[in-house]
Amino acid sequence: MKRNRFKIGVFCAVAVCLLSGCQLAKENAGAGAFALDDRLIGVYVTAEHLELFDFAAYLQDNLKGFSGGEVILDGDEQDYQGRIYAVLRPRTLTNEETGETAITHEYVFEGVEGIPFFSPTVPASEGNESFVATMSGDAISDGNKRIFVGDDENSITLEGTIYVSASGDNHTFYFNPVYQSADGSVYLVSGSGMSSSGDHVGATMSQTLDAVQTVTENGVSRTDRTSTTISITFIHAPEKFVVLEMDAGNSVLSRAEFSPGGMPDEFAPEAGTAYLIMEIHSRDTEGKQTISREIFGRDAGSIEAFYVRDDGICLKRQTVIMW
Repeated sequence: MKRNRFKIGVFCAVAVCLLSGCQLAKENAGAGAFALDDRLIGVYVTAEHLELFDFAAYLQDNLKGFSGGEVILDGDEQDYQGRIYAVLRPRTLTNEETGETAITHEYVFEGVEGIPFFSPTVPASEGNESFVATMSGDAISDGNKRIFVGDDENSITLEGTIYVSASGDNHTFYFNPVYQSADGSVYLVSGSGMSSSGDHVGATMSQTLDAVQTVTENGVSRTDRTSTTISITFIHAPEKFVVLEMDAGNSVLSRAEFSPGGMPDEFAPEAGTAYLIMEIHSRDTEGKQTISREIFGRDAGSIEAFYVRDDGICLKRQTVIMW
């Protein structure tokens, strides 16, 4: 019998070993890569490490010599941490029921493939006041944002999950902190990474970035807190879905089969349907077929089903049940 293996590696690039989102917890932080007003606002997840730290320049400027076989470095590493700035661009929103459109704005890291999950303050524009938005990629499921505004403390908490096919392939994710400056500009810096390999259905690994910034003016202190947690959860990628419509006597009224990604936006059960059963057909890494089932009563408003992308990330598709 094959023994399932589960291996998770947690690693940091050189730049990451030298900085973290917690830098902003220092009330007396000096000038450098981060000014005091630069706030941690979330994370940008990439599959590749972003080479932004100028390590050669850091060594040239700060290598003081050797002592007892140890290399001595003396310098502020933040000064050598590069940034990638986001572009604020318009986005058109359409009301599916009325067809009416509205223009909003979003921050985009052009040319950098990744998964956004951050909450910037979008500046006021013609006809619109400034507001706090959440930039969340399709790969973020079960997203949750909590905002607290008080007299002496404000906080934003972001939580989300990326579901990944447990195919046995290696998966690597880098969690790059995203900041917003006092002038409204949004940028990211290179972050730490996690990797996994093996058959590990149901396993979850997570990364949390926290920052606390306290500003004191005229003897009055105000604290801004930000916390972003991304969980990586491994599941079997579905091969097909079967939806059974059941009557009150537990007999099958109707059977419908759907491919991954082929679930409709709406599903209207037949008259007399008391509840639905959805079968999720998949295969484990040894090729053995597995079937799991979920029951949806008449109080259920929707069905959520996964489909897998080419990169192994599983996206949720929601189907509204039209009882």
